[in-house]
Amino acid sequence: MFDIVIVGAGPAGITAGIYAKRAGKNVLVIERAIIGGQVASIGEIENYPGFSKVEGYVLADAFRKQAKSLGVEFVSDVMTDFKVQKNKKIVVGKKQNYGAKVVIFAMGANSKELDVEGEKDFVGKGVSYCATCDGNFFKNKDVVVVGSGESAVASALYLLSICKSVSIISKNPELKLKSYPKTILEKLKNVQLYFNSHVTKINGDQFVESVEIDRQNEPIKADGVFVAIGRTPDTLMLKGKVDLDEKGYIKTDEHMRTSLEGVFACGDVSNIDVKQIVTATATGAIAATEAIKLLSRK
Repeated sequence: MFDIVIVGAGPAGITAGIYAKRAGKNVLVIERAIIGGQVASIGEIENYPGFSKVEGYVLADAFRKQAKSLGVEFVSDVMTDFKVQKNKKIVVGKKQNYGAKVVIFAMGANSKELDVEGEKDFVGKGVSYCATCDGNFFKNKDVVVVGSGESAVASALYLLSICKSVSIISKNPELKLKSYPKTILEKLKNVQLYFNSHVTKINGDQFVESVEIDRQNEPIKADGVFVAIGRTPDTLMLKGKVDLDEKGYIKTDEHMRTSLEGVFACGDVSNIDVKQIVTATATGAIAATEAIKLLSRK
């Protein structure tokens, strides 16, 4: 029986663990893959305060070392279910169950992939799933954004001020704009639009050089490919147990509280708008602080 069980050891989960342990709480962090989460698989990072430039695996390892130096306990397991019994929460894992007074969900979200030839080969070498994270590496270069929704439009608008040229490849006959006004299309007048098109292959030698689509024979010259077709939160096992939004993200308030007392969520698995390393650590700190307050009151 732990004071706090945290599911997920990305920046949000590790930060929550650090805050909880420093407050003298008995805390456990459960991680299914790599401590550090998706940060460990990112190339160079230039937008995390305190580091002008740092490799993702280096930053992830720094998170891990700091948490372990404080005595934060980690376990490798996969959450398969979640139960509430009176004042006790139970995280059901493949290996065993974990009881806690408070649970913090920090499982993150996975970027949807194109699943085309060359995509996996060039991740970190021209293929990216975050324009705000990696756009600065493509100053004065040609890039394409793959997607039809608002994340694709936001990525294109961000890249316009950085890159030499920006193209959008959309599988739909038009861009899907729900919260954006139609006038936003005027800002995309310098963007080449390819509608009703699917990426079939990403080409290159050591780095991305071009993209092939099904509606034309000639490849599109590109130094970078930004995939913006959505993200999937790892919350299937929580459906019907905590309130989720229409995309499956856990609904939280400004204190990172969920619809269940004693259950918090932070980082990319929550319904925060901006999903970056810095916001993950910030919400992890908030979730842990509020969890500590709750335990103190009880």
